[in-house]
Amino acid sequence: MKIHSRALIASTMLAAAGLAQADVTANVATVSNYLFRGVSQTDDGAAVQGGFDYSNDSGAYLGTWLSNIDFGGKEDAELDLYGGFGGDFGDSGVSYDIGAIYYLYPGGGDLDYAEVYGGVTVGAITASIAYTVWGEVKGDAAFDTGDIHYGLSADLPVSLEGFSATLFAGFYDFDEDGNVAAGDDLSYAHWGIGIAKDLGDFGSFGLTYEQTNGGDTDAIATDDNPNFWISWSKEF
Repeated sequence: MKIHSRALIASTMLAAAGLAQADVTANVATVSNYLFRGVSQTDDGAAVQGGFDYSNDSGAYLGTWLSNIDFGGKEDAELDLYGGFGGDFGDSGVSYDIGAIYYLYPGGGDLDYAEVYGGVTVGAITASIAYTVWGEVKGDAAFDTGDIHYGLSADLPVSLEGFSATLFAGFYDFDEDGNVAAGDDLSYAHWGIGIAKDLGDFGSFGLTYEQTNGGDTDAIATDDNPNFWISWSKEF
């Protein structure tokens, strides 16, 4: 679910649904590869994911989300805690979302970090930005204060019943990019397209293509090959 910010996706869904009362939902998913902003979090392996979301009629929401990961170290899980506020600008057809998210990696690897984010949706187009306000990694490294991720997505018109498609792109601008002490290049762009089929009571099946402009000289996006992954998800 981490194509973009999970919190942004969740709040956009809640705003679009126009919830009139408090609601608690759960979600579960399996993916053949867990990519976040174009980079695999499972060493190209599969993941089982799930979480809970709470929202009320004011537009406020809280949520948590869990996935297995593989960074080659002590950490084997990621736990995200997020909250924010979303709504519409009257009858303009424009919606917004603001909030904060904390990425927790149990295991003692000192990888936790926190972001504040915001997004605006106009019709089928969503633009978002996330700013890292704190990172457990210190010194000349990525995922610390000052990193910024810019995102843009568009829902594509699909005539087949039950199918949907989303085109997306992003740029991860790391504050320490270009600093020799940080290792190599850090910042990178990523893009892709996701296609989903609503299976009704059986959830949703998805196929996603994603790629970065990184490569051997990039310390974060080391893989610039096309990545294809499949998913199954369901909300309760």
